[in-house]
Amino acid sequence: MSRRDGPLAGCRLATSIFAAITALGLFGCGGGGGGGGSTFISLINIYTVGGTIAGLSGTVVLQNNNGNDLAVSANGAFTFTTHLTGGSPYSVTVLTQPAGPSQTCTVTNGSGTIGSTNVTNVGVTCATSSFTIGGTVSGLTGTGLVLQNNGGNNLAIAGNGGFAFSTPLLSGANYAVKVLTQPTGPSQDCAVTGSSGTVGAGNVTNVVVACATAVPDPLFTDQWHLQNTGQSGGTVGQDVNVLPVWNATPSIKGAGVRIAVVDDGLEIAHEDLSPNVVAGQSFNYVNLTTNPTHVFASSGHGTAVGGVAAARDLNGLGGAGAAPRADVVGYNLLESNVSANEADAMTRNGVAVAVSNNSWGVSDNGRWAASAATWRNAIDSGLGTGRNGLGTIYTWAAGNGGSVPDNSNYDGQANYRGVLAICAVGDDGVKASYSERGANLWVCAPSEGRGNHAITTTDRTGAAGFNSGTAPDYANANYTNTFNGTSSSAPLAAGVIALVLEANPLLTWRDLRLILAQSARKNDPGNAEWTMNGGGFNINHNYGFGVIDANAAVNLARTWVNVGPQIVFAGATATVNLAIPDDNTTGVSNTINVAGSGIGRIEFVEITFNGTHTYVGDLDITLTAPSGIVSRLSEEHVCLGGCLGVPSNTWRFGSARHLGEAANGSWTLTVKDLAPVDTGTFTSWQLTFYGRLN
Repeated sequence: MSRRDGPLAGCRLATSIFAAITALGLFGCGGGGGGGGSTFISLINIYTVGGTIAGLSGTVVLQNNNGNDLAVSANGAFTFTTHLTGGSPYSVTVLTQPAGPSQTCTVTNGSGTIGSTNVTNVGVTCATSSFTIGGTVSGLTGTGLVLQNNGGNNLAIAGNGGFAFSTPLLSGANYAVKVLTQPTGPSQDCAVTGSSGTVGAGNVTNVVVACATAVPDPLFTDQWHLQNTGQSGGTVGQDVNVLPVWNATPSIKGAGVRIAVVDDGLEIAHEDLSPNVVAGQSFNYVNLTTNPTHVFASSGHGTAVGGVAAARDLNGLGGAGAAPRADVVGYNLLESNVSANEADAMTRNGVAVAVSNNSWGVSDNGRWAASAATWRNAIDSGLGTGRNGLGTIYTWAAGNGGSVPDNSNYDGQANYRGVLAICAVGDDGVKASYSERGANLWVCAPSEGRGNHAITTTDRTGAAGFNSGTAPDYANANYTNTFNGTSSSAPLAAGVIALVLEANPLLTWRDLRLILAQSARKNDPGNAEWTMNGGGFNINHNYGFGVIDANAAVNLARTWVNVGPQIVFAGATATVNLAIPDDNTTGVSNTINVAGSGIGRIEFVEITFNGTHTYVGDLDITLTAPSGIVSRLSEEHVCLGGCLGVPSNTWRFGSARHLGEAANGSWTLTVKDLAPVDTGTFTSWQLTFYGRLN
């Protein structure tokens, strides 16, 4: 028997083995010549085309030979996926240029003929595009108008029409245009809209500078909270000290800083608010539109709040807000206040919102009222991602239950570490009777106090708001002189914060808080509760760190160096499991020894108390720091409608009083029951510190 493995059998075998790679070579099979068997005719080699890319910030799409596309998102080597045979031409081009930021990528050594090796020398170099910042000026009749971009590029404007700054900016860079010097001869007030943003893929041409004759605001002289000259018997200087900031060169009035008024709505068409309203950026939770104007007849609170923060100045109308050139948006949360909306309002358009003012909260009845986890998560999100990652600033009304007496620490929103609890003082710098005490308070701002001397601000147009046009309120019902409460002190602080952020837009939310604490004015100096803590800060359970001072805060902010990263140290839970002696001044104390926290300077302390009690109004709870400074967390009190128990047998208190102190050391929590009948148990407790190394 003979084997059938002659020339044709060898051909079938080669074909079977190499069928999948016929593109790589051709095999001839046949007898010929005298040798017979398989004969290898030729092998066609294939190669790749690639190279390196540098300077890329986004994603570029390259193309080879008008068909083989390759998206590249990182610098370094790249290689097209399709192979080419030796001797084939190649031509590499840019199909799509990068965007965000806009870049222009160019190709070198992009074309040629494939040789006997892979092509690796194609070079792609990307550079970010530069664009000019400009716009138009109108209404200018005076001389001396000077505009400024990003705090350094000045441009003198001689007449109306188009303008452009001489220094271009890279795509992706921020710009912020302001008036450095207002025109004179005649005196004019020029306002900038579309003043700030991020450079895209073209020249910025939409900055609008509108000039008009400056007309004093007729009600400004009534706004003692902005300039206290002793109106109606007030104490000269007991105000927020904004005039030196407004009158500085350049003038700082909050331009380019967005304030969100989270309330029962905001009348965005109001004559003294509309110039500052950011079109299309508000939200109405009732009808799901971008018009947050009050839906219900009983609403109007938010319009008054908005005016305290940012009513327009020098337009011959009403008064002015603390930040009269700030950008304003409104969210009418309180007209549809469900948990999902509550969380949404804290983060809506958060990248653009610098300050979120919240002149609302739980009932001021003395009960312990917890915040929702969804709300706390939203606040945390705003701190982390708001204001382009610098953190949204949340101003929060500390509460109006001071005469109950309620305490701001019984409010699970006002005592949260992510908000600034704002208390209220009168025109004499003394605590307003309704303003709540608390270890969580940050700063106070003026509102109605002594002599019922209230705040002048915007009101719903016509008779729909607080003012029906009847004396002693104004005949012009678009404004009111009756606004009060921590509802008014909170937006006043929000306006001051907008001034600080204009002066230094790179401040993080933590740095802003530190600046306010360090620059606050020690008011009511005769009050016995003032003391200095271990960090060198004046503190008072009635006033926090004192009254907010715009000029001092702005001056501090100008040269402020941001602090280091935040450290969070959550200590172990200490188990106590002891009954709280009823009607007893000794109570139960327990000490936690903190070590290894890494925190040399505290920024806030959270104290979690776990226990039971049938009437929280009996409880007196204090935290004593290693420095000896005491935070009064709960005080014996009555509640409107009766006090209830500890919500879910746990409560989180907050304290700002240990700012600047070290965390390590012995901390003691003392729990007393100072009234008969009701009883409870001190189960356990835990401390969480927020701060930095030094």
